[in-house]
Amino acid sequence: MLLDILERYESANDFNVDECGLFYRILPDRTLCFKGEKCVGGKKSKERLTVLLAANTDGSEKIIPLVIGKFLKPRCMKNCKSLPLFYDANSKAWMTADIWEKTLRRWDLNFSKQKRKVALIADNCTAHCTVDGLKSIELVFLPPNSTCVLQPLDQGIIQYSKATYRKLLLQDMISAIDRKEQLQVSVLNAIFYIDQSWNMVSQKTIANCFRHAGFHSSPESEELLEDDDEDLSLTELAEKLRNRGYAIPDEDLYTKIDEDLATNSEASIQDIVSNVLNSNGKGSDDEDDSECEKKSVSTSDALKAIDNLRCFFTNSEAADEHLKAIRDLEKVVLTTKKSRQSCISEYFK
Repeated sequence: MLLDILERYESANDFNVDECGLFYRILPDRTLCFKGEKCVGGKKSKERLTVLLAANTDGSEKIIPLVIGKFLKPRCMKNCKSLPLFYDANSKAWMTADIWEKTLRRWDLNFSKQKRKVALIADNCTAHCTVDGLKSIELVFLPPNSTCVLQPLDQGIIQYSKATYRKLLLQDMISAIDRKEQLQVSVLNAIFYIDQSWNMVSQKTIANCFRHAGFHSSPESEELLEDDDEDLSLTELAEKLRNRGYAIPDEDLYTKIDEDLATNSEASIQDIVSNVLNSNGKGSDDEDDSECEKKSVSTSDALKAIDNLRCFFTNSEAADEHLKAIRDLEKVVLTTKKSRQSCISEYFK
């Protein structure tokens, strides 16, 4: 059936979707204590997120990720009116059938607006239920126990994205050390790291992983199938940390610390009731001081920051496209000032 699907759809319309667990605050000095952590519940469950990723066979399209956290309205998001990706929550930060259906219906609406028909290939875990009434998505489930072989996202795409996340985290840790500050990572920080790391996964990397799993892209894209050498160096970052009195005990362990982290479970009646009560009644993470509230930034402050950027790039002999990007950003800020400011509660409806 899978081969039939691949023959009926163009490579740009064949998508693979999968979740991964992420210890979003993990820093080098905490890797060992997290080894083998299942994060079913308790204090450490607040250290993890579930991230849903999806991309097509030729790597030309990456769907905006979904992040699932433990709290629906963390304090760090109090002043947020927009996010670069989608966010949902339940008591264990896991994928559930309800979140799965809601996500697929959102994707289906988007593909329908584009007048596209796509195949969405997923593993057959319990949270991945069939969804009736999809107009543009044909949902295809992989055979049981075949994920490690047939799931393109598991062939290196997720691993690359998570490794890049860790490297971005280490870069900011090094900067914080140099400022004599302690790096605090909230869910909001993690969302921006996830967005950036997902955008850094190249079309070449995605196409290669699909090809390795037996999903062959179109002949026109074969020229893309080369190793992508553009990468941040974990070894270099680790050396910078050592020079500052910190160390990564095991670099490979650090990047793969959560590769087997559970993202869903058999849902019992008790779990379902707990999730409903959590989503309705438990608004914010009041137990964690590091989930700090982000300050509100005025339009005037934003324009001053843009002016500082303009001065920086002007003094650095910036290319024309950089200055144009600053002008475009300035227009966006001025336009945002005139538009109605929506309430954060509207985002979570």
